Formats: sequence, C-alpha cells, structure tokens
Amino acid sequence: DLERKYGILLAATSRMAGGELDMEIEEDLGMFNPIKEQLSTIRDGFSMAVRNETRSQNMRTELITNVSHDLKTPLTAIITYVDLLKDESIDEQQRREYVKVLDKKSQRLKRLIEDLFEMSKAASDNVSVQYDPISLPPLIKQVESETSDVLSDAGIELVYRIQPEANAE
Repeated sequence: DLERKYGILLAATSRMAGGELDMEIEEDLGMFNPIKEQLSTIRDGFSMAVRNETRSQNMRTELITNVSHDLKTPLTAIITYVDLLKDESIDEQQRREYVKVLDKKSQRLKRLIEDLFEMSKAASDNVSVQYDPISLPPLIKQVESETSDVLSDAGIELVYRIQPEANAE
C-alpha cells in the first residue's frame, strides 16, 4: 500500500514537472497527504504565475500597440507637413504655419520617445524611484498642455479651479 501511494505521488510530480498543472490527486495518500497538499499548493502557485505572466504578456502587447500608434501619429503629421513645405507655390505665411506645426509635432514625438525610454529603464529596474512632494496645479497645467491637441480635436475643454493658496507652493 505504501509503495502504491508513493507511486501515485511520484506519477503526480512527474506530470506536474511535464507541465500538467491542472492535475489533482484525489486519493487519500495516508502519511503522504502533507506532500499531496504541498503539491496542490505548488500547483495553485504555478497556475497563478502562469495567469499573471499571460496577463503581463497581453499588457505588453497592448502597450506596444498603443505606443506604436502614439509614435506614428505625430510622425505621420511631420511627413505630411514636410511634403507640403516642398510645394514651392505656398506663400511665406503658410510656410511659417507649417513650420510651427512641424515644431509642435516633432517636440511631441521627442517627448513620446523620451517617455518610452524612461519606461523601458523603469521596466528593467535600471532606475531608482525618489518620492518628492509635488504641487498639483503645475502638473494639471502640464497635462493640459500635453493633451491640448487631442482635447481640442475631440471638442473637449478642460475646466478646473485652483485655489489661490494652492498656487503658493
């Protein structure tokens, strides 16, 4: 009986080692029950780790898709305006407006690439985090500034009220 229970336990560990994480030992293994319970705990831990890794991979894929889109948008605008500038029939006023748009879009692209670089460093644990107090009003104004194109294209106007004492910080 002891050899049979040991054999069941050994077979279960072999199946788990082979990747069969959903297997469960139904039988009473007597004195081997504590090991059976530990295997069940290991199985649950592996299953959770696999779910977390799958979710993490899906999030990475979604992030790459979003970042690619975010980078492509200003790049497409830059290419379009460069093509417009090649037209020698445009007047100087239009040329200045196109250059202004080019400047804005290229700065946006630069910020996105810098953010991507910082995110990459953070993901590889090559950055240390230092917590500092911040003043919220300048942060809100920065977010508004960085999203002004998207907000205006969507017909959205940010409205917020900052208390005078909040500006003192």
